[in-house]
Amino acid sequence: MPISPIQQTGAVRGHFFGTVTANEWLCREHYRLTVEVRDFPRSHPGQFAQILCAPDAQTAAVPADAKSLDSPVPPWTELSWQPAQPPPHFHDRFFTGAAAYLRRPFSIADRRDRGATATTTHVCELDFIYRVIGKGTRGLESMRPGQRLSLLGPLGRGFDVSPEIGPAILVGGGVGIPPMIYLAKVLHEKKIAAMALAGAQRRDLLPLKISPGNGPPAPIPTPSLTVDEFARYGFPSMISTDDGSLGFKGYVTGMLENILTAFSTDQRKRAVIFCCGPTPMMRATAAVAAKFAVRCQVSLEQPMACGMGTCQSCIIKYQPPGQKQWVHKLTCTDGPVFRAEDILW
Repeated sequence: MPISPIQQTGAVRGHFFGTVTANEWLCREHYRLTVEVRDFPRSHPGQFAQILCAPDAQTAAVPADAKSLDSPVPPWTELSWQPAQPPPHFHDRFFTGAAAYLRRPFSIADRRDRGATATTTHVCELDFIYRVIGKGTRGLESMRPGQRLSLLGPLGRGFDVSPEIGPAILVGGGVGIPPMIYLAKVLHEKKIAAMALAGAQRRDLLPLKISPGNGPPAPIPTPSLTVDEFARYGFPSMISTDDGSLGFKGYVTGMLENILTAFSTDQRKRAVIFCCGPTPMMRATAAVAAKFAVRCQVSLEQPMACGMGTCQSCIIKYQPPGQKQWVHKLTCTDGPVFRAEDILW
């Protein structure tokens, strides 16, 4: 059964200051950054935020639900100036400092809301899981509770979660795992059955918590409640590592193919694969989905500078079945989630 193109209507986005409440080390190179943001708009799994990877050093650390956060953006945290003023020069502190001056895109890994009271505004707590690999993420690694940072969001179009799905198969690789955690929560709320397949190069690069009470992941693709982030919703999961240091030895697509082989024809018709990770992994996942005629949505991880369609740096080739000519689409605004069959890999 075909699905309609990915759509969310009435999208709202904005510029927000968030207060860091935690920056937890998860594994060798991964951290979970938790940020409190007031009045953050409604979001969907698969959407992301553009984060300035440096603290807002010119404002005092205050709770996110306080009503005194309307201070102006410090001039060195944004590329903006008045027409009557000269533009910034490359020797300015903004450009020559140690902090990254271009924002970085990060998928929303989880969201927890608490409502407004007589003395506080609505606040949500956002989780972002990141891997320290460069200047920007090293800046995030240095963030401490109480510091504030600037973020734009929620951006992009998220996963299309329809009621008739069942089961949902969540396929995440590396830093593509975080949006699967947020998606698992929404699927649980919608009472949609799901299972998760998570892959990493090796055990010490897996940003997930393994439940010791349920034993380690099996070397063969066997779903079990071994990963806390999915087990809390009652969803079984499987782990693969390239070197076999944990769970199934091989790529996550090997587990996916074994699962779909065991599915009945009716299960394949109703199933939907949700995928995020490195482009080669997503391309391979799309090929497996096509082989078994299973619907598949992918959240692309293209490099981008603005996240809002201005810089045109995240273009992809897009050609839905039946369309004679391919066109360019922007990952940040037309996606990042697309139907796998519509992408020219």
